[in-house]
Amino acid sequence: MSNRVYILTTPSAETTGVSLLVHFDHRRYLFGNAGQGTQRCYVQRGHSMAKLENLFISGPTGWGTMGGLMGMMLTVADSMLATNSALKAKNEQRKAEGKPLHATLDKGFDVLGGRNITHAVATSRNFVFRTGVPINVNELDEDPRKGSGPHDFSKPDWADDTLRVWQIPVVATAPENGTALPRKRTFDMMTESEKGAPSAEGRSSSQSPTPITAEAAAEAKMICRGVTDAMFNSDWAFDRMFETRLGDVKSTDRPWVRGPNGLERYTGKMAHEDPSVADNIVLMRAPWPSVATTTLPNTQPDATSISYVAKNNGRRGKFDPKAAKALGVAVKDYRLLTQGQSVTGADGNTVTPDMVLGEGLSGTGFALLEVPTLDHVQSLLARPEWAAADLMEGVSVFYWSLGRGVFDSVELQAFMNERPAIKHVIMAPDVSPNMITYNSFATLQTKLGSIDPDRFPLLNFNNRSKDVTAAVPSAIVGRTGMIAKLLPNYEFDESETVPFPPLDEAVKMVDRKIKALAKEAEKKVKQPEFLEAIEKDEQDIPNRDTVIIPLGTGSSLPSKYRNVSATFIRVPGVGCYLLDCGEGTEGQLRRALGDEEFKQAMLDLKAIFISHMHADHHLGLAGILARWNEATRENGQSDAKLTMCVPHQMCTWLKEFAMVEDIGYPRLIVVKNGDTVEGKQKRIDWTASGLESIEAVPVRHCQDSYAGILTWPSGLKIAYSGDCRPSHVFAQAARGAALLLHECTFGNDKESDAKAKKHSTMGEALSIARQMQARRVLLTHFSQRYAKANAKMEEVVVGDGGKAKEQIVLFAWDQMRVKLGEFKQAATFAPAVTALLEAESGDIGEEE
Repeated sequence: MSNRVYILTTPSAETTGVSLLVHFDHRRYLFGNAGQGTQRCYVQRGHSMAKLENLFISGPTGWGTMGGLMGMMLTVADSMLATNSALKAKNEQRKAEGKPLHATLDKGFDVLGGRNITHAVATSRNFVFRTGVPINVNELDEDPRKGSGPHDFSKPDWADDTLRVWQIPVVATAPENGTALPRKRTFDMMTESEKGAPSAEGRSSSQSPTPITAEAAAEAKMICRGVTDAMFNSDWAFDRMFETRLGDVKSTDRPWVRGPNGLERYTGKMAHEDPSVADNIVLMRAPWPSVATTTLPNTQPDATSISYVAKNNGRRGKFDPKAAKALGVAVKDYRLLTQGQSVTGADGNTVTPDMVLGEGLSGTGFALLEVPTLDHVQSLLARPEWAAADLMEGVSVFYWSLGRGVFDSVELQAFMNERPAIKHVIMAPDVSPNMITYNSFATLQTKLGSIDPDRFPLLNFNNRSKDVTAAVPSAIVGRTGMIAKLLPNYEFDESETVPFPPLDEAVKMVDRKIKALAKEAEKKVKQPEFLEAIEKDEQDIPNRDTVIIPLGTGSSLPSKYRNVSATFIRVPGVGCYLLDCGEGTEGQLRRALGDEEFKQAMLDLKAIFISHMHADHHLGLAGILARWNEATRENGQSDAKLTMCVPHQMCTWLKEFAMVEDIGYPRLIVVKNGDTVEGKQKRIDWTASGLESIEAVPVRHCQDSYAGILTWPSGLKIAYSGDCRPSHVFAQAARGAALLLHECTFGNDKESDAKAKKHSTMGEALSIARQMQARRVLLTHFSQRYAKANAKMEEVVVGDGGKAKEQIVLFAWDQMRVKLGEFKQAATFAPAVTALLEAESGDIGEEE
């Protein structure tokens, strides 16, 4: 059996933390952060989650350490369900043929993390749900070695037949000089006027939390654990119904009754309309078990950072069959001896494993130490684990996941230098290179940039790393792809380190014919008559300097080339806006803008619109809110507000997750999408957003799905479809929009798929664009099977005068950057862009 540890992620724009893939022949474990982008790194590096069974989350619980967890759990759950479904179908065939049946998949997926991990996962109960999947969330909220000792290190805190794990909780304490680093304020540190996000009318939407006792915390943990179990491992079925009195049914619910032909919708009067029917019995569909808990118990942010020591079980010595035979051991008992059990020989004597096995290999391992702030250093150094010789025996590598400035701690460096035989692998934002994480995408993006640099600018990266050997000679800067081989023999292998992408070489690979097309386009867009025609045609379009950056243009899951849904809009002099916010949005925006411009974007962020509750449209939201909160506070803008126009279930999620991490919740102006629908609008003050209004339009996709229409005082109108079937109501409501962003999940040959999954085809999206008479159109949200892009121009009648105006349609690509007033230029480069993507499509299709 072999065992190795592979560095999967290091701190970068897209992946803020460290994650390690622990590889055995038959099983995988993930240690470290399950932050945003982790799953996409799996895809990029060619790993499969099929054998991943355990996830040990390090650090304090927050979106930075577990922002990619929900997506990973859904992927693992779907993989389990698909495997069991295939086995079930195969067994039905084998049963019909009279053959023995295969055993169904009998494994689970366990997530272990620090305090609040169950609460954090439970906040997602309204949009994460699977049945019959044994996914367990376990909270490491106790210190197994509390007190002065002595401590028994022979028993691990967690173990299976392959690996043993000891958890190391590290609390944040002030340094000896008493000058602790400034900390984020917790919910309890806020003033009464700050608690609770204001609603659109300015009222506080939550009450002051009560102190949490140990008993209350234990009960809360039990409730949250029950919720997380119900999210994945219930036996709920869509057709399960229960009987109830009509008087107990809400007026907005839709009851059923049993008719002569089976279940039928109840069409009679409701109890509030006719009290005499209140005792009539009707049927209601059973809700998801996890949503039965309408409100989670209170909790508080906790800065305790979880680290780990992990050791394999070593390897037994070689079995000597001659010795076993000489001792009278029956052949059938050989296996018991190799498994460590004693047996009885032919003469009645006990035969122990050491009598027939050669010398084995002792367990070897590693430590993952996450130290997020200088305030955690003293607590880490004082841990009893480091003095336990038996525990430290065979531990050859210390992986250090450090916060900014922590490596410079003199005390920490001394600790490392006291252990020169250990390989110290350092990873931190101010140590690690901010290298390109998604090589395949960056290579293609660079090629696109070589033919249209205005739309496809070079991504921001920095391949320099800090010299750590001067301070700690046995240290090395950790890089993705480095491997610590633990069994059968220890070796630290740097040969598979992921190289810096040779982006300059990518440019040389672009075909000369494609370059010639680009040169023709470049020449054309500089011609005075071309520019004059644009000025004349676009006189009626306000804010032409508005910049649109698609950050995620794919559907469902992140892939090598397309991240999930998000679009960034900057209206100069007014503010920045986000339309949906899928996992990885923060990293995509940081990579596009660079650190300084990203921070400015957070300072200028005015409003976020979330179209619906499918996870691929909002799992990046908490990360963006945390960065906005940090940026505004550090810049002295602690009174800044951020408008959130969201589905009603998102309101609950925001409030509950704010108990785990400071996301600036008291400064959010939360508006429910349903409160902005025409005819139902409540009085809303949009001043803080820089907008005149946001109007949500109900669309057909999933429950509580909306398209959004953003209108600015200047007259600028941008319409966003979210995910939906074509909506004529939306087309009429946004008539004359300067820009339409519409989903285009399927090609025209997949209309039946689009109808079944309640999405739109390309032709349907363009039909809505024509009905809307939108001046500019950006198609997005492509099925991950599509990697090509294109562009087209066609005339459409705009305005009451009947004058023909050009409607320009572009196909979105991650990280492209287009100004509202430069769609014509972008379309001019379309032949070159299309030719390049067609040339690359074979490789893209294979890699997808």
